[in-house]
Amino acid sequence: MKIKKIDFITSDVVLFHNKTFPLYIIKGDKNFLIDSGVTTLANTFAADIESILEEKDLDTLLLTHSHWDHTGAASILQKKFNFTIKASQRAVELLQKPKVVKFINRLNQDYKDQLGDDSDAEFTMLQNLSPLNEGDRVEISADRYIEVFETPGHTQCSVSYLLQPENILFPGDAAGVVETDGSVKPLFLSSYKNYEDSLKKLINIEAEILAFPHNRYLKGKDTVANYLARSLERTRQTKDEILNLLGQTDDYDQIAEFLLKKEFPKPTLLGPPEALMINFKAMANTVNREFSGDSQE
Repeated sequence: MKIKKIDFITSDVVLFHNKTFPLYIIKGDKNFLIDSGVTTLANTFAADIESILEEKDLDTLLLTHSHWDHTGAASILQKKFNFTIKASQRAVELLQKPKVVKFINRLNQDYKDQLGDDSDAEFTMLQNLSPLNEGDRVEISADRYIEVFETPGHTQCSVSYLLQPENILFPGDAAGVVETDGSVKPLFLSSYKNYEDSLKKLINIEAEILAFPHNRYLKGKDTVANYLARSLERTRQTKDEILNLLGQTDDYDQIAEFLLKKEFPKPTLLGPPEALMINFKAMANTVNREFSGDSQE
């Protein structure tokens, strides 16, 4: 898989374009990577990272959360660049569990199979992880830093990063997925209520640029504010849709199939069918748990 182009969002924030998994590098006295994309892209990303940093080190990988499509290339890139990895406390705990590592690798192998990638690339146990918490600041240089915001709801381990003074927000999937046509797809997998609260927190940041982990980025304070407002509205609509479905059936598989076919048809969400069904069943479960008081395992 090839990266179509390189875009400088600012002189020191680099975007490697990919149809589904863009990659961001923040350059400074220390150089940072935001999420790692999937296993199948690891070698491509490694070459592009080297072309941008030249002889400089890649110091740190910042993970927004522990999902397979945000962590899949991390172990391969870490072996090449020897960087440290920072993530939320919960994500660090998860990524040190062999069962989680095995599951992330399995989903990445399924995605490789979908793409016809027969390489032996694998996701393996990560090294040198350290936790981040709400309000932490990660220094880039004397006058630049990354501020950490805990934004659970998509996952329990989700965090967002704000680059200052550029005011660029890297929300992970806490702000939903924006499609190429501009439509919004919410993904409240662990808690609807936390997801909505996290969206409100992101709105209050008033970022100048919103750098998504899928598809694209948005530039301009008004543009970012409008998107986040639409995302909040769409999130509430999806919750109401799921509540309506729960009034008709308690079959989470049936609800997940409906969401996949009707509400989430766009190409950004293509991936292993198992991963997609897990996501949509989780959304049904959290709405049921938090609004119906009748959860299922």
